[in-house]
Amino acid sequence: MNAPKRPSLPDATELLRQMREGERSAVDIVDEHLRRIERLHPTLNAAIEVMADEARRKAQKPRKGPLSGLPVTVKETFALKGHQITAGSLRMPPVECHADAPVVARLRRAGAIIIARSNVPEFVMTPETNNLRWGRTNNPLDPERVAGGSTGGEGALVGSGCSPAGLGTDILGSIRIPGACCGVVGFRPASELVDKTDVWTSGVGFFETWNGIGPLTRSVRDARLVYDVIARRKLAAPADVQDLRLVIPTRFKLSIRDACIDGAVQLGRRALMDAGMVPEEMSFRDVPRLFTRIPRLVAAEAVPEWKRWLTTDDGEPFRVRQEVIRQLVREPSVEPAFFTWFLTAALMKPGTGRLRRIVRAYENARKRYHAMLGDDGILILPTLGLLPPRHGRMNLAALRPGVNGLVTAHTFVNYINLSAITVPAWRSADPETGLVPGVQLACAPGAEARLLDAAAVLEAGIS
Repeated sequence: MNAPKRPSLPDATELLRQMREGERSAVDIVDEHLRRIERLHPTLNAAIEVMADEARRKAQKPRKGPLSGLPVTVKETFALKGHQITAGSLRMPPVECHADAPVVARLRRAGAIIIARSNVPEFVMTPETNNLRWGRTNNPLDPERVAGGSTGGEGALVGSGCSPAGLGTDILGSIRIPGACCGVVGFRPASELVDKTDVWTSGVGFFETWNGIGPLTRSVRDARLVYDVIARRKLAAPADVQDLRLVIPTRFKLSIRDACIDGAVQLGRRALMDAGMVPEEMSFRDVPRLFTRIPRLVAAEAVPEWKRWLTTDDGEPFRVRQEVIRQLVREPSVEPAFFTWFLTAALMKPGTGRLRRIVRAYENARKRYHAMLGDDGILILPTLGLLPPRHGRMNLAALRPGVNGLVTAHTFVNYINLSAITVPAWRSADPETGLVPGVQLACAPGAEARLLDAAAVLEAGIS
């Protein structure tokens, strides 16, 4: 296969300009994206539902607003009135949606037209988008490779040009992993910054504070545009990055499998410093200790919910021993990678006292790192320690036991509850495969405007 090239596609900002100035109509732009979804579906399998008739009807007279006439897509786990949420599961009874999630309603009020819903891994808990209900999503840059997860359907839709912008959730890298895998921008705001009401699975204890809602887009300016629509508070106007602190991590447990990733981070550092950011080294030596506590928290808070969700419509409870046999004879009722994650977490369930200590450790770490970053500190890290592997290998790489330096950078953002964005480094594309690494910037909650200012500079320097 020939090495993939950077897609030459107008971003959402440009499409909106074309509509405002009468160069193209919403009908034309919506139809173009719907036709592209139809054409690429056999290759990507990224959209689980396409609302073509409704979208074309709304494009005839789009609602006025900052996104007027713009086609967008959303992850399957967002409530849309009259639709169901399946979370990619055959066992879980589908959730009937009687109203739009508030964040979806914000998109609609801004004039966006939802054209499709995108695929997810089962229970949105693995970094490969594959499930027994809808099947496997493929990477738009190389269909033999993963699109990432859990917002992999959106990554594939935006990366292929089927959607100018998509909405996802990120509890353990679920926006930024697909962003990095598919060569697009993925922005995960801090957990409390966007309303998560009626976005499955809101409300699972402390673990839910790791989850954030944000956009996947073709550019940083598009991420800013969409975030300004969905956020609880408007961003400050774009500004110069002069004298912002560029936080260079030391003693941060990382593993880099592909050399182009480190090269991309170095190129990004130079671009940000050339723009006037001031480098400052900080120690992150407690990352291994914090990372090893992830499975125990998941075991305590998520596994009981998983068991409840896995109870079928007719009341059949989930029985682990029975599922082991099903997996062995290759007749599973749950996706194998998720079942591996389920078993691993279930074996590590802590007692109540230990759970309280784990939560307290994360809360204390959040206070410390939020204070370290302040309102002017921007942390730079690789998004992932590997380029998108072939199907089946991402779960093996990500779900292995122990401190896994391939994923410590993006998981750090979730348990510390930072806002973070991944930007594709096309100038550092792997010379052999043409795949593109992602470079990640992160900030303390409240500094999102500065983060996006820095991300725009980074984009200009590495893309």
